[in-house]
Amino acid sequence: MPFYTKVDYSRQLKQPSETTARFSGSTLMEQNLNVYSGITGDGSFSVYKPASWYEEGGAACGCSACTTGYTFVVGAYSSTSASCNVTVTAFSAVTGMSSVIALNQPPMEILSGATSNPGISASTLQINKLGLVDANLMSGVVDLQLDEDGNVVKGASSSMRYKQELRKIPDEHYNKLLDLNSYFFRYVQNGVDSFGLMAEDLHELGYKELVIYDGQGRPDNIQYKLLSVSLLSLIQNLHKNGVGVYDEGREVDTVTKVITEDYTTNGEHLIVVNGECVLTLNSSKDTKVKVKSLANVIIKSDIGKIDDKWDTIDLDGDSCVELVFVKELSCWVITSSDGLKNS
Repeated sequence: MPFYTKVDYSRQLKQPSETTARFSGSTLMEQNLNVYSGITGDGSFSVYKPASWYEEGGAACGCSACTTGYTFVVGAYSSTSASCNVTVTAFSAVTGMSSVIALNQPPMEILSGATSNPGISASTLQINKLGLVDANLMSGVVDLQLDEDGNVVKGASSSMRYKQELRKIPDEHYNKLLDLNSYFFRYVQNGVDSFGLMAEDLHELGYKELVIYDGQGRPDNIQYKLLSVSLLSLIQNLHKNGVGVYDEGREVDTVTKVITEDYTTNGEHLIVVNGECVLTLNSSKDTKVKVKSLANVIIKSDIGKIDDKWDTIDLDGDSCVELVFVKELSCWVITSSDGLKNS
């Protein structure tokens, strides 16, 4: 029959291999707890869960590690959810970094295919996503990131409180992003097809602030979150130079607009007048517009006077004029013209 006694383990407790020791109540470990099957050749230890654990009523964690590796389980295994609370596993017959920490699920072998992504090796850190709270239901949520040395850090702060030496990005700084090539490709490791950009291309264009480098200084990844900010800067600069964007979900003609009746500019770069009409310049939608008249047209400003002196410009047919809105002067100015003298 079982025999129970209270013992003060003030110095050391050694449990023989392939045997089971059970502790009731709470146990306080003030130093380290090592669970292992024996010291290996390199001085490390393997976490172990003996077969007698299952023979005497212990619940299996439902993973291959129970028979092919060594698993230390913190918390009971649930047959309902088929998961363990926390498992630390060292897989046998796996070389290199074979240790796995799994939260609320059985650990998958890191060199085997993950069930949801065939062909992709499982991670050394695995978390049951069903136990996580939806970020949309929480306030103050921040991203976690992994640096080159394996440190888990929170994403960079966006508040001005944490920043200094603010410098406005020059208007044309990111124009060379238009030279980037997008690629379809296949990953070497698992053969999965995908598409995207190449870190080397951004490096060669001089955008090192958008590149993540490895320990040897080689382009390794892309700062995709910062890439969105650089694209915003690019779009703003293009818009300043007369290239239209989207207006209330409707795509604006970004190159040419042919009009035959009264019209107010709406982000176009070039207006071609093919019928006698009145053209109103809209400073809230345009900063630069060129007008080519094939018929008589009256051009008027929505704010101030043109060149700070003309209420309207009357163009005869076969004339051309380019106008730019200058915010500091609160008026449109003529930057070039052809045939305007005859108008």
